[in-house]
Amino acid sequence: MIVYFNEKYLPLDEVKISPYDRGFHYADGVYEVFRTYHGKPFRFASHIKRLKYSLNELNICFNDLKEFEFISLNLAEMNKILPEDFSVYIQITRGVQFPRKHNYENNLTPTVFVSVSKIKDNSEQLDKGVKIILEEDIRWTRCDVKSVSILPSTLAKTKAVNQNAYEAIFHRDNKITEGSHTNFFAVKDSVVYTAPLSNFILEGITREVVIELCAENKIKVIEDYIRVDQLKGFDEFFITGTTTEITPVIRIADSIVGNGLPGKVTRLIQKYFREYVNSI
Repeated sequence: MIVYFNEKYLPLDEVKISPYDRGFHYADGVYEVFRTYHGKPFRFASHIKRLKYSLNELNICFNDLKEFEFISLNLAEMNKILPEDFSVYIQITRGVQFPRKHNYENNLTPTVFVSVSKIKDNSEQLDKGVKIILEEDIRWTRCDVKSVSILPSTLAKTKAVNQNAYEAIFHRDNKITEGSHTNFFAVKDSVVYTAPLSNFILEGITREVVIELCAENKIKVIEDYIRVDQLKGFDEFFITGTTTEITPVIRIADSIVGNGLPGKVTRLIQKYFREYVNSI
């Protein structure tokens, strides 16, 4: 496998990261994930805008963001993934600082890593829907920053998998925030609900697309918190993400949603999303 590391294309086993990298010691870094459709990066500008925001919020100075499109296509070619679609993982840490100390210096050179992977087949989840579980949101209060410090999310996701669920959905003070790696939506009387943008959720790119598609097709969207104690009053649920796309939720823990099948509004949004990605 060929990856990109600090301005070089290298076999993965030749990549060497210093143990004094602040990403290793302090999770002092950010990451971004985007994907392609028909070989073209999807909503690349939105992903780069979000990556720039995360870097700025952590005061990490790195400006060559537009190069990631070229780098990712090179990697896909080097790894013989093309013409299949692929996802791209970008990680930028603040860099190496010796000796180890909590406060960071402003003159560090960021550590940059990029890898590509084939898109896994998720057709079964998209067609049949998935089970989710609910978890108390114990994460830090800057979830709008796509930081590499995601231990609570990895623990929650692992718990979900161990319970034969696809995703763990976080709630804080009885309010649904988001999933461990997804945004969460609910439907009631053909109206779509999702948590408003704030420091408690990530500004999901697929979330953004869904809201746009709903507006174009006259489906009302209300950005307001969905309360845990009111979940039974909704008709449908779905989750969104770069590789998750629009995945129906048919079970929450031990409770079946509706008749146990993906809802009609979810199916309609899936249709609009597929038409959109096929048109670009």
